[in-house]
Amino acid sequence: MQISQIKAALEQAQKHAAQGEFDAARALCLRVFAHDPGVIGALQTYMSVTRVTPDDPVLLRLRAFARSKAQMPPMLASQVQFMLGKGLDDIGDHTAAFAAFLRANALKPVQFDADAQARLVKATLQAVAEAPQMQLAPTGPRMVFIIGMPRSGSSVLAQVLGQHPDIQSVGEMTALGRALHAIEPNLPRFIQTMTPDRLSALRKAYLAEVVPLAPNAPVIVDKMPENYWLGWLIPMIFPDALVLETRRAPLAVCWSCFRNDFGQGHAYSTDFPTLWAHYHRYKAMTDAWRARAGAQWHVIELDALAKAPHIPLAPCLAQLGLSWTDAMARPQDATSDLRTLSKWQARQSLTPRIAAAWMNYRPMILDKWGRSLVPSPKGQD
Repeated sequence: MQISQIKAALEQAQKHAAQGEFDAARALCLRVFAHDPGVIGALQTYMSVTRVTPDDPVLLRLRAFARSKAQMPPMLASQVQFMLGKGLDDIGDHTAAFAAFLRANALKPVQFDADAQARLVKATLQAVAEAPQMQLAPTGPRMVFIIGMPRSGSSVLAQVLGQHPDIQSVGEMTALGRALHAIEPNLPRFIQTMTPDRLSALRKAYLAEVVPLAPNAPVIVDKMPENYWLGWLIPMIFPDALVLETRRAPLAVCWSCFRNDFGQGHAYSTDFPTLWAHYHRYKAMTDAWRARAGAQWHVIELDALAKAPHIPLAPCLAQLGLSWTDAMARPQDATSDLRTLSKWQARQSLTPRIAAAWMNYRPMILDKWGRSLVPSPKGQD
């Protein structure tokens, strides 16, 4: 295969993976491996769509790469360790997987200014608390915004909702943040200088990008977890929208973030105590926004969603003028394009075990970092 052919095969494999066509994605990766068994993009795609066995050649190859004395750039070495950790988790070697995830994050060359973010969160909370309660008139279509920490269940929830015939998910959209940034890049200053005209312009710009993606849908779902920064804004510009905040136990969310490779994003996730502090800043914001939003805001616990999805979602559907349909209990049948780290998990059957795998690591997490973590309410770790 020529370089151009390898690139085309990888692009097609990633497309198959996003569409849930995992066998086709694996087949293309195997073609690439026949030419070069060390292509990083093929290794990443293969591992993302495969539950490996102990004798899987790809897992054996990752073990060999990790043992190699050859010098690898830090980013590449980190990627190998993340993939190795995932493979070791697949075969149930959780102690070795934990060690691989530690190495992966230690090797990753990223920087995160926790103090700067803490100042931004404080300024945003203060600006929102002092801002007047403005609200535009409703406009179509009905919107649902899924927000939350990464790895909290937002992809699963979007898949479930998207199975309703009157609901269409447009995936992870950065449109709301970009529309705001075009008006005023400084978030606290935007809050301090809000006017109805500015809010109207923001909403118009947002809808101009989102509606063409689902032109005939009565209800559109925007699943961008990081819109939690703007949870105070959504009820102002969409007074009949729903905000669905996905939640898991804090330790579960933080561990899932720590053990996954976000590439260049979420730099706070490479150090567990920093990640833990980030989680609590997120929660301080969403607690404040939820108090302002009232009935527009629902907290959807992943455990409850996985156990009996109709129970937490029935009130949300009723607010949208819709009712439960049995297709929503089968997110594995969804055909939507899913380009997130959760593309494998979100296409599995809904069972309580999808939210419980992190418990294999709980003793190791507490042994490693327990004394450095801000205490959580009893039973909420």
